[in-house]
This record gives sequence, C-alpha cells and structure tokens, in this order.
Amino acid sequence: MRFFMALIMAMANLAKGTLTSAWNFLDWSWRAAWSWLPGGGGGGTVMPPKKLDLPDADDAKDAKEAAASQQLAADYMLSSPERVALAWARATKDERDSIPLTKLSTDQIDWLEVRLTDAQIKILASEKSEFKVAAALAGQDDAIPGVPSVPRPKKKSGPDLTDRISDFRMGGIERPPAYVH
Repeated sequence: MRFFMALIMAMANLAKGTLTSAWNFLDWSWRAAWSWLPGGGGGGTVMPPKKLDLPDADDAKDAKEAAASQQLAADYMLSSPERVALAWARATKDERDSIPLTKLSTDQIDWLEVRLTDAQIKILASEKSEFKVAAALAGQDDAIPGVPSVPRPKKKSGPDLTDRISDFRMGGIERPPAYVH
C-alpha cells in the first residue's frame, strides 16, 4: 500500500510541476507581448529624467534686491504726511484707494478727498516742494498758489464761565496735603 501511495504522490508532483511550468511560460509570454506594444505597460526602458529649467541663482538674488529696493522706495514715499499727500495726488483715481492715509489727520484727509477739485489736485501733484505741501497741510494760507489750504479749527475767543469755574475749583486741590500723626 505504501508503494501505491508513493507512486500517486510522485505522479501528482510531476503533474504539479508541469502545470506550474506551463503557467509560468504563458505568463512570461503575455508580459513580453504587452511590453512590445508602443506606450504599453511592460518593462521597457527607463527614460532619463527631464532637466528642470530653474532660474539662475544670480537672477533670484537680483529679483530679491529689486523687491527690497522697491519696498524702501515705497516706505520713503509714505514716510511723512507731505509725501503721503503728494503720492495720493499723483496717483490715478483707481490707485488712490491703495495709498494708506494713516499719517494724515481727519481734516487733512477731508481736504484731500472732498474739498479739492480735480484741477487743484493736479496743481498739488505738480508741486515739487514738500515744504509748501507741509504748510498747506498745516493750514497756512496761500502756501500753494491755486490750492486752498487745510482749514484751521476755530479757536475760542477766551475762557467761558465753565472754564473759569473749573479753574477756581482746581485751585483748591493744589494745596499740599495735611499730614496727621
């Protein structure tokens, strides 16, 4: 009985080896056929990597320096109220919204945006002296010919009754404190 079992096992191994060999041959044939097709999915050759078109290091450095110098120029142009007013007057109507008016008071902003006509803004834009623009922003009359200056706030003529009363009441507080031991 052992002999028959050994004989059956040997025939099974032989059949298994034959089937495995046939399967491996068919698999190799299938892969080889697909690799011969153009653009196919087989092994094929490996393409060399593309060369990247990167900018030169000197070009990048020059661009960085140009951006830094532009930022310095923009900071200089907006460093004082006079320069802000001149930059705003010289800009187009669309560009004016991007100019920060934080260096100007509310009266000066009102003067620029509301009180000046287009002709007066052109005269202001053509002005070369920052001193004259500063004088116009300060409210000095006839600082720039053809352009009215920022209106000055009206001063009180003198102290009124409430100011006199508060001064009188504050006069008593300035005494040195009395120390009690």
